[in-house]
Amino acid sequence: MLTVHVVLGATVLLLAAARLAWRLATPLPPWAPTLTARERRLAHGTETALYAATFAVPVTGLVLLLSGDDDLLGVHVAAQIVLYVALAVHVGLVLKHQLINRDRLLGRML
Repeated sequence: MLTVHVVLGATVLLLAAARLAWRLATPLPPWAPTLTARERRLAHGTETALYAATFAVPVTGLVLLLSGDDDLLGVHVAAQIVLYVALAVHVGLVLKHQLINRDRLLGRML
């Protein structure tokens, strides 16, 4: 099971690097006009947290594996919690716009 976990972590790390490279090379579309300033800050903050956590989870896992120091397990788990919370907030904002505002924000994201 450890091998599967390590391969999954390495795959996530490679995909995160590819996604970040694509994100930096591709210009962003303008903000949706229906987003408030607060929602724009929230979307930007959660995107930043998602990128940071997407790198932090596999890197801390790799450091944990290579060092054998179980004290680092808390950092690995904390990074995962940050990832899940940021994901929930980001998806929640999209669902609000898709289901309540009905402004087709999800279509703009895809």
